[in-house]
This record gives sequence, structure tokens and C-alpha cells, in this order.
Amino acid sequence: MQYLITGAAGFIGSFLCHKLAKDGNKIIAIDNFSNSSEVTFERIEAITGQKIKNYCIDLCNKDDFFSILEKEKNCIGVIHFAALKSVPDSVHNPIEYYRNNIDSLINVLEASIDYGVKTFVFSSSCSVYGNPDTLPVTEDTPIKEAESPYARTKQICEQICFDVAKRHP
Repeated sequence: MQYLITGAAGFIGSFLCHKLAKDGNKIIAIDNFSNSSEVTFERIEAITGQKIKNYCIDLCNKDDFFSILEKEKNCIGVIHFAALKSVPDSVHNPIEYYRNNIDSLINVLEASIDYGVKTFVFSSSCSVYGNPDTLPVTEDTPIKEAESPYARTKQICEQICFDVAKRHP
């Protein structure tokens, strides 16, 4: 099976690439390396013996992302980890976070729909729950006011995913 993973060279993305490759799946990796390194894929290949096909693009560039799905038509799933993630940086650069995190999600969802990808996983954050009244946080915990622009982008992105899933289950 073939999976497309965005943010594939990041901490969580690289672990998933390793696991899926180790299990014999084909990986199409996308990362712009703003918070990671291409060396990650060399390390995964050394451990698993499987080459990871990697594209270095900015997911906010719709044409670049669509061209990848045009080439890689056999993806059964897209797993979207790519996002800017620093809370302090999001406070200093809120527009950059809104533009990157929301625009990239919209492009990935739109391409997934257009190219018939049936499985989509969005990596959110516990920051969507704000400052919870009780711990531990569960999926039933009420969502409160976001504590940062980063958290707000994740709240917005979750809502976008819910809305799109209603139309494209």
C-alpha cells in the first residue's frame, strides 16, 4: 500500500514513515524541511532498507502539491502532519501561522478529494482544548478559548476537516 505523508521528516511523521516502511508499505514523503532535515530519510532507509520517495515542497503552493498527486496516483491515504508548531512563534507571527497551517490543510484536502484518496488523517494538537478544567484531557473534553494563534489554527483546521468530511465521508 502507498501512503502520502506530509511533514514526513518531522518528529511524529518520521516515526510513522519508519513504521509504515518497516511493514512493507510504500511512502511518498512531503516536507519543506523548515523544522527538519533530509537526513531523516537516509536514516529511515538505513534502518528499514526501503527508500523513501521525498518531495521538498511548500504545501501552501497548490500547484506543486497537485502535481505530486498527479504523479503519485496510487495513494490509499494521506496523513497530514505538516504545520508550523511553535506557540511563542505563533504569538509573534500570527499571520504566518494562519496562512501556513490553514492554507496547507485546504490544499491537501482539496487534492485528496480531487484525486480520490479515501483515507485522510489530520494531526491536531491537545492545544485545541485550551486551558481545560480537568485532567486528563479526552476527546469528550469541551473545547475552550485557544491560548495561542497556533492553537486557534488547529481548532479551525479541525472544523474544516469536520465540514469536509460531512460532504466527502
